[in-house]
Amino acid sequence: MATGNDSTARNPILGTSVRTKDELVQFVKKVNPAFKEEIAAAFLSIGAKYGVRGDVAFVQSIHETNWFRFGGDVKAEQNNFAGLGATGGVAGNSFPTITAGVTAQIQHLYAYATSGSLPAGETVIDTRFGLVTRGSAKNWEDLAGTWAVPGYDKTKYSSLTAAMQAGDSYGQNIIKLYATIPAAIAPVATGPIVVLDAGHGGTDSGAQGFGIVEKDRALSIALKVRDRLLSKYVVQVKMTRDTDIFIPLKERAEMANNWKADYFVSLHHNASGGRGFESYVYNGTRAQESGKKQDVVHAAIMAYLSTVGVNDRGKKEANFAVIRETKMPAILIENLFVDQADDAALLNNAAVVDKLCDAIALGIGQALQLAAVPVVTTPAEPEVPTTSVPDVTSEYPTGTPQWRIDAVEWLYTQGLLTDKSWKMKLNDPLPLWAEATMLKRMYEKLSTK
Repeated sequence: MATGNDSTARNPILGTSVRTKDELVQFVKKVNPAFKEEIAAAFLSIGAKYGVRGDVAFVQSIHETNWFRFGGDVKAEQNNFAGLGATGGVAGNSFPTITAGVTAQIQHLYAYATSGSLPAGETVIDTRFGLVTRGSAKNWEDLAGTWAVPGYDKTKYSSLTAAMQAGDSYGQNIIKLYATIPAAIAPVATGPIVVLDAGHGGTDSGAQGFGIVEKDRALSIALKVRDRLLSKYVVQVKMTRDTDIFIPLKERAEMANNWKADYFVSLHHNASGGRGFESYVYNGTRAQESGKKQDVVHAAIMAYLSTVGVNDRGKKEANFAVIRETKMPAILIENLFVDQADDAALLNNAAVVDKLCDAIALGIGQALQLAAVPVVTTPAEPEVPTTSVPDVTSEYPTGTPQWRIDAVEWLYTQGLLTDKSWKMKLNDPLPLWAEATMLKRMYEKLSTK
């Protein structure tokens, strides 16, 4: 969904909701803990019935009702979540239930978005449905000046056009509020911050050989290492890049510094005259924290690579910009030579690369002494004692369909029949006295309730 910050963006009212009920509830309850969760469920289910973005309509109601706290002319007990009919101090429409109120709002949006008839079986609840010029506002941004009049702050803007250009109209503000949901409901990050720096990128391809392009392979490995770290450890992982873009070396270091990272790991591949794995820290830091962590990371990686015949080229120092300009312990690792046949064969082996990523993540976890992600165990469901159901098939004529047996057995379990001899007379008519007895027993059962 395009954000309201883009004055040219248009987001259709019709469509399928993206956000779940739990996400919408979590979003509102951060502001209004007393929010009724069934309201969110109603917006999604009724929106789906009409083909309207129920999740965005829900955010429209947040905008209209001050996070469902109301406080204006419209009161909570009216079940009017969008100020329908509320103008100039008039309280507006009231609806008997949450479902009715949400339906009226969805219908009002439906009227603006399309000239089509209501879904089959639906009747008009929105008392203002017939006042809408059908299909006149197909996008949320179009509601300014139609649903909401004037649809902008006249103390700030000279016209609706000016407000739209500033991205500050009624519909645009709804979309902007909707766009804040992911950040608002994101779990609070905990743990040390590790920055993964995939070398090169964009116009800078790095080394190449045997079908391997360094910028692409480094990024692929960095993303896999990120996923492994997040799944195994209590840690925050930042990426200097997670797509194929060029970022200057100085900016990469500045990003890590601004994030106040605890460790910086730059991932590269080697080329030009060699074979094997090597790692680097900045000149003069081998005896410092960078060097101590290098020992751990290097050892973890080589513990695996040695099993597939990779040479250990050693733990080294260098004046590389990204490990020089970072203010935290930092390491640059060169994961094999892309232009050497044996090394390239390993890098082109998916199983080897996966295990290499495991080893890199393990080394980082050990170097930072990261806590493991707690294992959440689901309590075993208590065993429900089973009761044996007697096989009564033999009490009926051979070949009796099961549905007949079930129907007659119900009469016995209810106490309406007691003489088991009737089981062998399924096709015989009951005598009048037997029918009368059953009716008497049924009457007695009903009279005691």
